[in-house]
Amino acid sequence: MSAKESGDVLMRQWHLLKKVPSHGCGATVAELHASLARDGFATTTRTVQRNLVTLSTMFAITSDDDRTAPRWFWMKDASLDIPNLSIQDALSIKMMQDYLTPLLPNAILRALNTRFEQAGTRLEHLDNTLTRWPEKIRTVTPGQPLKAPVIADGVLSSIQTALLEERQVKANYRRRNSHDSTEFVLHPLALVQRGPVSYLVATAFTYEDVRLYALHRFGSIELLDEKATIPAPFDIDTYISKGALGFGSGELFVLTLRVQPDLKTTLAESPLSDDMQITEDGDAFLVTATVQNTWQLKWWLQSQCDQAEVLSPPSLRQDIKAALKLALARYQDE
Repeated sequence: MSAKESGDVLMRQWHLLKKVPSHGCGATVAELHASLARDGFATTTRTVQRNLVTLSTMFAITSDDDRTAPRWFWMKDASLDIPNLSIQDALSIKMMQDYLTPLLPNAILRALNTRFEQAGTRLEHLDNTLTRWPEKIRTVTPGQPLKAPVIADGVLSSIQTALLEERQVKANYRRRNSHDSTEFVLHPLALVQRGPVSYLVATAFTYEDVRLYALHRFGSIELLDEKATIPAPFDIDTYISKGALGFGSGELFVLTLRVQPDLKTTLAESPLSDDMQITEDGDAFLVTATVQNTWQLKWWLQSQCDQAEVLSPPSLRQDIKAALKLALARYQDE
């Protein structure tokens, strides 16, 4: 057995232990096998049965006396910390908690709360310099912090199941700036977190164009038995790299700016692109860079209006000029 195969077996057995109920009437081998399959572990009920028997010699799990379909469960008062978190694992999880809490919707955070609590308990009573590391590190999100929108109950779990099992979903979805919902049949492709908002990447009906659907705009969602159609070739990293999550066309073009010294310093340290160049232009600086045509770029340029002037392309210069004229008109005294 290769190292990878051994690792896969250990991972499957670890998940199997986590799925054995700690209360109630327990779970049959068939139920545990089905639960593993939903999590993507390909195995047989016979293998699951053998694994349970082996694991029962090392952990406090047992089965009842039903010879036909025995139900497996944890013994009363058994420790369920499988496996015990190392200090390094607990530290990493606690630091992720501080970063993820302001970004993720409550529906996603609820799924992580158990791990956060385990990590906190692991670190709470230790006298170790490593455990004090979170007190010395902070991550600050750039820009104005926004609260994560509320996702309707059941939406996230249904989408996760649809992605895992590659099934279609029927959903009521409300478009941006609309009060009414429209029914869609979607083919889920991926789930992406962009700041505080979660998006489903999917195609609709029989169309092949890939679009984004914000999870908080789903009113209801129903899992269908039909398999999702995955356009070939689809790669989520390629999709993102083309600017899809910045919105807009994502097409590349050469941007030329005249910037003030403060912004020049920022861009010299954090360039707009790999090919960005900066040259002096009197008391200002010229910046050229190949960038993607996205809404995100336009929002950034408008936020830098006192530091950056768009010189080209002319169409973008006119767009920024029109937006600034509209903003100025709103601030004019009556």
